[in-house]
Amino acid sequence: MSRAKSISPSSLSGSKPFWQFDKNLFRVIPANPAPLAVWRCRGGFLFYKMSQHNKLTNTPMKTPLKSWLIAGSLFAQSVSITSALAAGAQGNWLWVTPGRNGAPDRESILHLESDGTHLSGKISSPGPDGKPIDVAISHGETHGDSVSFQVVRAANGTPVTNTYSGTIAGEKITGKIEFVRNGEVRSREWEAKNTGDRAVAAAVPGPKPGYDEAGHKIVNETHFKLLPIPEAEKFLAQHPDAIILDLRPPENYAAGHLPGAKNYDVTDDANYKSVLAPLDKTKWYLVHSVVGHFRTVRALEYFEANGFQHAAAIDGGYQAWVAAGKPVVK
Repeated sequence: MSRAKSISPSSLSGSKPFWQFDKNLFRVIPANPAPLAVWRCRGGFLFYKMSQHNKLTNTPMKTPLKSWLIAGSLFAQSVSITSALAAGAQGNWLWVTPGRNGAPDRESILHLESDGTHLSGKISSPGPDGKPIDVAISHGETHGDSVSFQVVRAANGTPVTNTYSGTIAGEKITGKIEFVRNGEVRSREWEAKNTGDRAVAAAVPGPKPGYDEAGHKIVNETHFKLLPIPEAEKFLAQHPDAIILDLRPPENYAAGHLPGAKNYDVTDDANYKSVLAPLDKTKWYLVHSVVGHFRTVRALEYFEANGFQHAAAIDGGYQAWVAAGKPVVK
């Protein structure tokens, strides 16, 4: 049985052998381990050198068929390696998000499928009622051992885009999640573990009455009133100096807001009180959020706890105002 022959003519590459041609198995095998990128680069270099050899010497190579077979085998193996790397992203990947405000921890399971460098799939996680729902991913890509994709979810009627990126190492994906908050790009660490065939997140208990799935209170129990749109218009007519407080994030405010409204974003659990602290307690206020849930309630509760006397809220928030055909500005 003849031995495999190293292919590395000094006139072609000027380096140590980097692959071998096995006559018996009729394939190219690596003489030394090399990254995929190096294989591709060297393969292209050999093609170029072979063609230059023919042109300069005006003599055909003695084994043109072998050369093409070698190159073809190398190309096929590089494609196989690419496919193998992409296949490494396939599967189900689980991570846990700690609950806030007394809410339970929540699982998320990412199901990925690959087609070349394109990734598709979905994320399973508990919905508003605690039961798992699926959200499709978009812009999914994999290159080598890296993955990236986006997920768009609705939060209080507003689409929110999260961008995931990470590196696969063994049974883990480690990376980060990027998102926009208060007009700034923020990020947090992300680590997901392969969970085998399990593709559906565990259900969690539904939110207690009067609270949302994040544990935020959404029922107004203060002495301040929630005003339907016609009553809110009367309130503004009777109190022309009243200040309209838009409690939504800046990007929502910039996309459209009530005429004369001022933006006081109270989304952040940790600092919303400091946002409201500069307000004059003697003024009249009409507040609203997206749909009149937790941002509205937390502002009214702050007013009541800090001695504000003249305030009301738009029942149904900004969405109710727009649905009623009332004017907005940008």
